Amino acid sequence: MANSVPLYVVGLSKDEPANEVLSSKFGSALEKVQKVLSNIIEAKITVESQNPEGSRTHYDATASVKTSKNTLVYTASGWDILKIADELSRKLEGEYSDRENKRQRESIRKKEEF
Repeated sequence: MANSVPLYVVGLSKDEPANEVLSSKFGSALEKVQKVLSNIIEAKITVESQNPEGSRTHYDATASVKTSKNTLVYTASGWDILKIADELSRKLEGEYSDRENKRQRESIRKKEEF
């Protein structure tokens, strides 16, 4: 875990505060999950905004985490980028508990000795 996973945010300008929020929240979730998914190559969040010049902007965000075996894809949409960041982080952290529970199960091949 000494090396951090590269995280890319596409669709938002670098000076926009939403970019920093997405990077920090999803980055911290990546660090937590990296304990279980140690083979993460990169992570990318693609944000599409609809009606940016109006009073409200609708965001569609897709986060993809590329591992050595497969790619995990999470999507969220809404009016508030903070809620979207929380939802994407929650979905990624759900992967942590799924993998952790699978490791705690005993093997079906082990037989109890009497």
